[in-house]
Amino acid sequence: MKMTLHKLFSKLRRQNKGQYLMLGFCIFLSVLLLTAFALMYFSPTVQDFLPEGGDTRKLAVLLIGVTAVGCTIFTLYASSLFFRFKSREYGIFLALGTSKKQLNPILFRELGYITIFSAITGLVLAIPASYFIWKLFEFFIVSTEEMHYQFGFQGFLFGICFSLILALLLFFYGARFVKKSNIMDILRTQHKTELVKLIPSWTGKLGIFLTAAGLFTAMVIPFFSARVWNQKMPAFFNAFYLLALAGIYLLMLSIVAQGKAGRRKEKYYKNLVFISMMRFKAKSTTRNMCVITLLLFTSLFAAFYGMLYSDTSSLKNLNNQRAFTLHFPAREKQVSSDDIRMLADKYQMDLQNFSKAEVSNLVISWKHRDMSDDGKYFMKDTPEGKLALFFPVSLYQEITGQTIDVSKGSYKVIISGNSSSFWEPEDGLYAAFNPSTETSYSLQYAGTLEFDSLANISSPYTYVISDEDYSIMTASLDRAYKETLYTFDVADYEASYPFAEALAKEYISHATELSDYMGLYDFWEDKTASENNEEYGYAGKGNIPEPDRLMMADWKYAPSFNILTQQDFLQGISVYVMLCLYIFIIALSAVTIIAYVRSISAAEDNKELFQNLEKLGGSINYRKSILRKQLARLFQYPIAAGCLLAIFYALLMSITNDGQIAASEIYNLLRLTALSLFLAAFLYLIYRKALKKACKIVHI
Repeated sequence: MKMTLHKLFSKLRRQNKGQYLMLGFCIFLSVLLLTAFALMYFSPTVQDFLPEGGDTRKLAVLLIGVTAVGCTIFTLYASSLFFRFKSREYGIFLALGTSKKQLNPILFRELGYITIFSAITGLVLAIPASYFIWKLFEFFIVSTEEMHYQFGFQGFLFGICFSLILALLLFFYGARFVKKSNIMDILRTQHKTELVKLIPSWTGKLGIFLTAAGLFTAMVIPFFSARVWNQKMPAFFNAFYLLALAGIYLLMLSIVAQGKAGRRKEKYYKNLVFISMMRFKAKSTTRNMCVITLLLFTSLFAAFYGMLYSDTSSLKNLNNQRAFTLHFPAREKQVSSDDIRMLADKYQMDLQNFSKAEVSNLVISWKHRDMSDDGKYFMKDTPEGKLALFFPVSLYQEITGQTIDVSKGSYKVIISGNSSSFWEPEDGLYAAFNPSTETSYSLQYAGTLEFDSLANISSPYTYVISDEDYSIMTASLDRAYKETLYTFDVADYEASYPFAEALAKEYISHATELSDYMGLYDFWEDKTASENNEEYGYAGKGNIPEPDRLMMADWKYAPSFNILTQQDFLQGISVYVMLCLYIFIIALSAVTIIAYVRSISAAEDNKELFQNLEKLGGSINYRKSILRKQLARLFQYPIAAGCLLAIFYALLMSITNDGQIAASEIYNLLRLTALSLFLAAFLYLIYRKALKKACKIVHI
């Protein structure tokens, strides 16, 4: 009996190999995608580019978590269809007197073979897959010595752990399946209806309202509260996202289970069979459509996030900055003008707009936003709180070539053309203090100036005052508060990379303990904390970086060489874009598989119904029309909802980021819209393929 039973199962496997291949393929694809992703994420190259404890690393961890969830979802969905298929043959064997004690080992053995073979294949092929994908990104984005592929062994361990967890989940689902004791329940699994009560016609409208209201409330209200009421909303406010999820569910439920004739009775009765088919599987179909909607949203949002990272518009605006900027303590014996010119001659670089100057740090009194322990924003007055750089008008005009006017007793703020600060208002400064003469001078805000190279060399801002005020306010100022500044361009910017590298090495080799501080270090804050016997968090040494890590260093006096920054930026975004694109691929793969398999299962579930329609005289066109409408609804509504949801969310995120929409953000929204249309076209092709396969199943 045992051999006969094994032979029967072996024959059934050969007869229905498509079901086994589908489950095996999903396990293989899940393990392959996640392990390849983990191999790249844990690669030493990527880990070096992700700052320890920074937001980018947290985002990367979130992305890999989303990847794991996405892979698990569509694998478990494939397993549920596999068990539904197995239920019929399993139930027949039970009805014929075969005991569960005989059947269970065979079922679990089959499941074990599929899982182990598929998982091992996925783990092995993940290594060349990760290498190939890395090289593909390297080819299209950036290729440097620092970006070479390195094997991340931790990623392989992560893939093994994921495979084990996936296997445990599959066996759990299998154990739950075999626990069914009622033979008729097992036999009827494939044909079990999931009717829902007739729902009101306004359910869909309510779903749309709840989705929009949930996203708007969760995103816009906290932004509005911070800007207007100076109050940070508590973390539980994110629960309003659940309102959006409830809205999506109600919308999909109304699409699937709407079964009332209403005013258009002729259309209702013409589609009665199709409507009934949808209602018979309303619960599972609704859940399925919701999952597709959310996965498609995840896919598009990951792509949009990658677009944000890949925005290089700020790097190309060379008219608003100098290609090379260096600043360092005036007391430090750094590279000289002659050193720079000699190095430029060596690399055949023609220097332009060369400027050398000495600028002054004064202690500022300013008002800025802070947040209390209870999440309340408030304006904090900090008299004589920290140091900031001041420029005389004449020097600013010499460096930038801009013609400006700053009246006596006032100041202008140098800002970057693509940024604004919620925490530090541009008009917050109201006085400047000379620490050497202990004299304070009142100042009034007179507007902003845009020049990127000078905006980021001082915190919170770099300020410009009249020549007369500068002469008075910096009189007798100790050189400990002064900095030397070089700014210049080169004639051939694109060919300046070797020169920039050499200059960076030379600059770092001259750096001493006078400039060895963290990026946010402030001498006056450190001095004040010491006088008050308080600990200063940014104190300490050892922040002068190696030349090849210059652009990512947390160094107060790091130079700004645009060509190096651009290269480093491209290397950085290649990592982030790669992570985001991976989420896009995995989520889209899940959408494709779930939508296709659901379409096939819908045809399998209604096979007998179509046979009965044929016997009752239903034409081929009529039957095909019913099947087409059913499958179209499984595709078109989740696709429309997912795409619109992603665009709406991206729009709200762009607005709530800084209260305005920049030109680059509009461009990214347009690109997201174009990508949505492309995905809709791609999924339409999947729908056509699913329809063709479904027609064969129901013999149309």
